Amino acid sequence: MSGAAGAPAWQRQELVDEFTERRETLLPLLDVQEDLLRRLFTRGGREIGRFLDIGAGDGASSQLLLELGGAGARSQAVLVDFSEPMLSRAGERLRRFPDRWQLVRGDLREPSWSEGLPAGRFDAAISSYAIHHLTSERKRQLYGEVFALLAPGAMFVNMDVVSVEGPLRGLFDEQMVANAIIAEHAHGGARSDDEIERELLADDDEDRPDGLAVQLQWLGEAGFEQVETHFKWAEGVVFGGVKPGR
Repeated sequence: MSGAAGAPAWQRQELVDEFTERRETLLPLLDVQEDLLRRLFTRGGREIGRFLDIGAGDGASSQLLLELGGAGARSQAVLVDFSEPMLSRAGERLRRFPDRWQLVRGDLREPSWSEGLPAGRFDAAISSYAIHHLTSERKRQLYGEVFALLAPGAMFVNMDVVSVEGPLRGLFDEQMVANAIIAEHAHGGARSDDEIERELLADDDEDRPDGLAVQLQWLGEAGFEQVETHFKWAEGVVFGGVKPGR
């Protein structure tokens, strides 16, 4: 998966290039999930000032939020990632938003990941296909760390993959590989289907997904309210909560 949460595979330029250039084609139902993110962050007249993009990858989610609200919007993004190739890609993607974003190198595997962040609370936090790289204990700790960084009333949304044990287990990766093979053939690529699958799933040994139910529980333990699942398709999920107080 994407998102570089300190996973060595995502330090490889060729893997980063492969994923970022075909992200919209590869990820199942990404258009549906991103439309949901837009609705989550705009319903009820919600306004975003400064937001945190955790395991930001190539900055696609930051771009989505920076675009909300039309030309007059002045939200500010702080992007955290471990992968230098990903941060470089994010800088390229966000170039058309001058003075509205900041890149911070931080390893989510370590509690020190937030030390490089600018001072002050954040009005929202988002993470996309990054947190599943962490161990169970680090996920649980991270949710508490994110809670502490947010202002009262701020929303945290995680778009990621989780573990499932039922009949749809493995479907997300299967569909992602199928999408990659279709795209390869459509563009006249020469790689075999086996090569495509092997390269696309190169970071599978570094994936550590946990179940959805336990992660919702961890959010509640961290202090979040309105904790719920916004979207689920096989392993693909969007879930989150709100920090109380507003």
